[in-house]
Amino acid sequence: MTTMDYAAIAGMGMAAVVSVVSFGMIANYLFDQGLADRNDPFPNLLELYRKYRCHTKEKTGQVNPLLWVHAAAAGAFILTGVAYTLARFMFKWTF
Repeated sequence: MTTMDYAAIAGMGMAAVVSVVSFGMIANYLFDQGLADRNDPFPNLLELYRKYRCHTKEKTGQVNPLLWVHAAAAGAFILTGVAYTLARFMFKWTF
């Protein structure tokens, strides 16, 4: 394994942790407000995001920054994985 491998693993790991923790905080907020059912075996995630966005915007006048943290962390996880995969294929044949 190379330094690039370790960097990609560390970056994806940090992004995954931030994304999971922020989603857990969003879900707990929805459960506490009675906007989501804790016992639903197949929740619609897009509907949960909409409820959270609309409810926090209605209460405070703006979307809670926690949603943006979650979106950025999930995007960073995906972007890091794609960039790593592409870089790995390119470097595999050049060295």
